[in-house]
Amino acid sequence: MSNIRMTQRIVQIHLASWRFFSPLALPPLALAFILPGSSQSALLLLLFLLTQYYCWRLWLDERLFELLNSEDDLAAFDAGMARLWSAKPGPLRSLEQRWRGARRIFHRAICVLTVLWLTALFSVLWII
Repeated sequence: MSNIRMTQRIVQIHLASWRFFSPLALPPLALAFILPGSSQSALLLLLFLLTQYYCWRLWLDERLFELLNSEDDLAAFDAGMARLWSAKPGPLRSLEQRWRGARRIFHRAICVLTVLWLTALFSVLWII
């Protein structure tokens, strides 16, 4: 297996973490509904929505990276994305740059989920 295909598979496996992140955000959401009208509830809801946004981005990137198998696919991929979003194709980015962007979204998802859980924990401790 080529180095690009191996890295591609590793990236896709990590992007699939959205399947775990999304349900892990549900207990703090339940807590937000238990504490209606409080500032902690609003913060928990906001962090939950942000977590779900990053889960959606991870899901989307996971699916889109399935289309990229080599550097030769990038121009056609960008043309298809530009057509979908009615935009002009920008400068061609390498697979390495795209992987860095996916890694950044992955790390943000982990951070937001962690902050969500810490906020939920502090909200429960605040009540007690």
